[in-house]
Amino acid sequence: MPADRPAIRPNLLIITCHDVGDYWGCYGTPVPTPHIDSLAADGVLFERHFTTATVCSPSRGSITTGCYPPTNGLTGNVHRGDAIDLDRCPATPALLAAQGYETHLFGFQHEHWDAHRLGYQEVHLGATRHVDDVADALVAWLRTRQPGAGPFLAGMGCTETHRNGMAPSGFHYEKYEPADPATVAVRPYLPDIPAVRGELADFYGAIRLVDESLGRILAALDEAGLRESTLVVLTSDHGGSFLHSKATVYDGGLKVGLLMRWPGVLPAGGRVASLTSHVDILPTLLDLLGLPVPAHVQGISAAGLARGSGGTPREYVYAGRDYGARAVRSERFKYMRNLIPYSVHDTGMREIVLCPAGRWENIEVLDHYEAERSLEHLYDLAQDPAELHNVAADPAYAGDLAALRAALDAHLARTGDDFRHLYVPAGLHPPRDAWAEIREARRRGDANLQAVVSLGED
Repeated sequence: MPADRPAIRPNLLIITCHDVGDYWGCYGTPVPTPHIDSLAADGVLFERHFTTATVCSPSRGSITTGCYPPTNGLTGNVHRGDAIDLDRCPATPALLAAQGYETHLFGFQHEHWDAHRLGYQEVHLGATRHVDDVADALVAWLRTRQPGAGPFLAGMGCTETHRNGMAPSGFHYEKYEPADPATVAVRPYLPDIPAVRGELADFYGAIRLVDESLGRILAALDEAGLRESTLVVLTSDHGGSFLHSKATVYDGGLKVGLLMRWPGVLPAGGRVASLTSHVDILPTLLDLLGLPVPAHVQGISAAGLARGSGGTPREYVYAGRDYGARAVRSERFKYMRNLIPYSVHDTGMREIVLCPAGRWENIEVLDHYEAERSLEHLYDLAQDPAELHNVAADPAYAGDLAALRAALDAHLARTGDDFRHLYVPAGLHPPRDAWAEIREARRRGDANLQAVVSLGED
């Protein structure tokens, strides 16, 4: 038995939220999340953790397989017919079931249309997909656990904090208690306008319900005598449903929270400052559990970093947006490569484009971001953490641009990503300066612009 293998096999509880990024109190957001903050204080907080994709299924596929979307085959959303190639990249539930774990799903997952094929033996549905109802189902099940029962994997998925509708902001459920818009923190990559503050206030309400539900789950673990024998993991698939965030490869879409708690094994109040990725979660968990990491897994175990006993920090994290973009991020720089020239205004998700804080309703949104479309973006995160000023064409950054280009090229080849072979002729590219022209027309009050707005709403 390896020296670092646990004497007993712990239970594993993995809670994956929708669309919350790292908007938790323990990451500096002024939203009351006392239970999430307590989990962080009792365990390890990963300060700079990033997803591999900025829509739901591909990001979650990386969590459960330890592989990048082009490798595991889940490059689009499951509800559109995509699914993991499980023969090539088995999921966490199947790997743990093979080691004698009971495997249970609470709520829903978003990695395959059939949860049983992922390796879940039992699926427990709440009254709804909302976090409070899913938590009810998990708490009720925990209360049935008998002392000495075999180790379990419990995966939990809920709708929060996904937008549930279009009006007034989409973050609406009768049990949400919105924050005061004056108290929210508008991150630099978002314009500080009333519409954005209103959406953040409602968003905070959804986050608070997640926190309250987590508190009940953690209390149920304690009541069942399972606190010391359960490794708890809390994370999100990707960033919040805002412009410059979800469905983009800016940090607003890629940076997510990750917390792990295992009393007596992981240090209370531990922090991992190194770059980490969703593909690292599976090998980290297997390493902590003393189980073998399959050779096909592409992630890097951060177990040593989490324990505080050392480890090799990542130089880069990598991500993509379906077939449209790929990105690599180092400590200081972010490099993005697009299939066609792109600006933040080309984000196409209706829930973002047509919300009250969208560009069509607010000239301030059009003014906040660079309008020029570009095939390549380079951001100096030390000088521009909000990623608002593309320096790819600046000769002073030529060496940095070349280094990150090469790093991304090597990653695409390593993961078998066919993005490296895609090419769109210049004749099919959208106009480079169209958004700048639209912005100027808005400033002039051009009556003809209404036709553009109407087309955007169809």
